[in-house]
Amino acid sequence: MVVDDLFLNGEFMPLASGTVSVLDRGFQFGDGAYEVVRFRGERFLWLDEHMERLRRSLAALAMPSADVAARLAAILPELASRSGYPEGSAYLQVTRGAAPRDFALPSEPVLTELAYVRPHTFLSWEEVNAGTTALLQEDMRWARCDVKSVSLLAAVMGKAVAAAAGTAEVIWVGTDGSVREGGSCNIFAVVDGELRTHPTDRHVLDGITRRRVLELAHGAGIAVREDPVTRDELSQADEVFLSSTMRDVLPILRIDDLPVGDGRPGLVTLRIAEMLRAAVTVELAVP
Repeated sequence: MVVDDLFLNGEFMPLASGTVSVLDRGFQFGDGAYEVVRFRGERFLWLDEHMERLRRSLAALAMPSADVAARLAAILPELASRSGYPEGSAYLQVTRGAAPRDFALPSEPVLTELAYVRPHTFLSWEEVNAGTTALLQEDMRWARCDVKSVSLLAAVMGKAVAAAAGTAEVIWVGTDGSVREGGSCNIFAVVDGELRTHPTDRHVLDGITRRRVLELAHGAGIAVREDPVTRDELSQADEVFLSSTMRDVLPILRIDDLPVGDGRPGLVTLRIAEMLRAAVTVELAVP
């Protein structure tokens, strides 16, 4: 039996029954952080790294976070078990909680903590080989993209513009012409035989899947450089792909209605996608 449960401020309840105050600062200001973690059964993929990133996000938001990540991590297996979903993703969110609407930070906030799981069927090889498309847009987000903030309006609008143009993803480009990341993913390009991606600074999120891609590429002897690709270099790249928790590695075959390379998934992309899938299988296998 499938049950959509929510863990909210220390209690399990039906997802549809969960409520927070209209004065919650997550609702009023987008004042909070989140994580999305993949699971199979009661095993969660690279959970420690996700929780460490949540701690970093909360610290960057000056939010007291001593036990929050540990508390949420501890309940995830039960939440997955209660759901009955064999595979999916867990969404975790922490906000500064309810307080009178004021830009000043409350002196003693009571955080709102929640988590729930949703079913998700991850991409088949047929879907990986079909690839995806993207649209370049000037980066209009705030300057702390290293924080996994719940303030996602820029990504929502960017993806809406991309969808209106008949593409599936937005790729943010800085005013200096450097390619940063996607609306909800990191971006890699193969340029002159070298795998390139933006370094982890305030302009991009330190993606957990991004880390695995770099580790696997290094281990396979693929030349790697964490250095931004320019807009012009991207247009000449042999291969471009995205990485994310929900999509693993996915080739981008068209950008701005122009083909990437020969318009088919490249050998480097497919090699990394295969290695990543094997690594995920090992991590989520029942011991």
